[in-house]
Amino acid sequence: MKKLALTAAAALAATTLTGAAVVPAISPAAGEAKVYTKRLVSRDLATHQLTRNTFTGAAVDRREGHVVGYESFSIHFHPKQGQADIWDSFALRDGTISAVVHVRSLSDAVHHGRILNGTGKYRGARGTIAARPAPHSDRTFITLRFHL
Repeated sequence: MKKLALTAAAALAATTLTGAAVVPAISPAAGEAKVYTKRLVSRDLATHQLTRNTFTGAAVDRREGHVVGYESFSIHFHPKQGQADIWDSFALRDGTISAVVHVRSLSDAVHHGRILNGTGKYRGARGTIAARPAPHSDRTFITLRFHL
């Protein structure tokens, strides 16, 4: 019994010393914000053409097959430059996240943008958005990375 207690105490001491050496390296530094990541599969519900180069629409966002929110978007194409601006708002369970994506080339596999703000649980959100359209589909794979 004493041998088991000594072994357990030695293991605890070794773990504590090792953990103390590792924790500061993986913990955020003082004042550094935690980064959150949300991965969504967006599927268009409807789109409407407002002008020759401007569209608006709505989509449903899913995670692992479950509906986690909805989004509304507005797209303005710049046909001479082959570019577009997408203004997006994600309505999630505990708030909304607003983002803008500047599409530099319509043929790019992934489009990048920035998260502008949020409401509710996401108030003050700042970060990045990456959108990868699925080929031959109305789905888009979206990754939101942000801090509060």
